[in-house]
Amino acid sequence: MFLLGEYISILNETGKYRVLSIQSSFLLVEDEHGFERKIVHGNAVKIASFNTGEIQVKDADSIKIRSNKKKVECIPEIDLHLESFELINDSNSAHKNFLLQINTFKRFINNNLKKKVSRVLVIHGVGNGKLKSEIKSCLQGRPGYEMNDANFSQRGVGASYIDIKTSKAEPL
Repeated sequence: MFLLGEYISILNETGKYRVLSIQSSFLLVEDEHGFERKIVHGNAVKIASFNTGEIQVKDADSIKIRSNKKKVECIPEIDLHLESFELINDSNSAHKNFLLQINTFKRFINNNLKKKVSRVLVIHGVGNGKLKSEIKSCLQGRPGYEMNDANFSQRGVGASYIDIKTSKAEPL
């Protein structure tokens, strides 16, 4: 039944064992680490290898690659730094530039509200906080808008996320 030097397995155990000697009621085997052990014939099983042949994949059985990663969320953003405006005029007063930034912000929010976007990123800059506080006061008390600082590690403190509940929010 078993041959000397043949590799076997033992029932209910893991590992591979080599037959060292065959007795009438037991086998003397050596495990992968070189330790010898006696086992009853009935607990030993021959290790058989078999060739599965070539596996052919049919079109219907083609493998679909699944990704556990969520889709990267594309959050619309606007940079309200004056340098980002192309038509900025150096002769404009600070107040006129400030109004340009606020009106641009409002148009941006209203456009995204029409598109039913639920989150936008507004880059207002660090500065002395006038623009940020004006944006906050535009949104304060209006249902459907919530303003939070953007993640410090990604955007610094000069940006804010605005969450829009499109079912409640009204245009600015």
